[in-house]
Amino acid sequence: MKLLGKYVDKGMQGNVTLMPEESEDMWHAYNLIAEGDSVRSTTIRKVQNETATGSSTSSRVRTTLTIAVESIDFDTQACVLRLKGRNIEENQYVKMGAYHTLDLELNRKFELRNYSLIKQKDQEHDPRCQDVNLRKEYVNLVESVRDAGGEVKIFSSMHISGEQLAQLTGIAALLRFPMPELEDSDDDDDEDGAAGGDNSDSD
Repeated sequence: MKLLGKYVDKGMQGNVTLMPEESEDMWHAYNLIAEGDSVRSTTIRKVQNETATGSSTSSRVRTTLTIAVESIDFDTQACVLRLKGRNIEENQYVKMGAYHTLDLELNRKFELRNYSLIKQKDQEHDPRCQDVNLRKEYVNLVESVRDAGGEVKIFSSMHISGEQLAQLTGIAALLRFPMPELEDSDDDDDEDGAAGGDNSDSD
């Protein structure tokens, strides 16, 4: 990841301009950008143009947008990070508040605003950001769950929900089907408890 520019104020907040140069950089960007951040980058936008005769034509133009990120999707196959959100800086092609998707890809620079060094330091201590093989396992897990029709939620380690999850295994699942082996385990526990109760009564 190439650092093209950086500004940080006394409150440890600032802006960074980055350019991913290899696929591993896209994973770093995925871990770096969070919902609520502002991201500025170039994009292609389809615009409608009205001619003097009243007819309309459409064309695709390249423009620069800044969006408030509402959702993040990492397409590992295409190596593209898709950020969805509302435009927060109006220009001649896109109105303020209009929804748009920014595609971050290799060798396309982007500016991350309202960036917190505190968040960066937290992520640097996150083993998921350090172990390459483990990161690949997480990506494969996410893809397999989505391919099976499941929904994946990623919790920030800065949020209480992420902290609680990290205290367990770091991964959890909500199952919508019975697991016989788990039910058998619960039955065994109940039987052990009942047996313990009988022994206490005999005393």
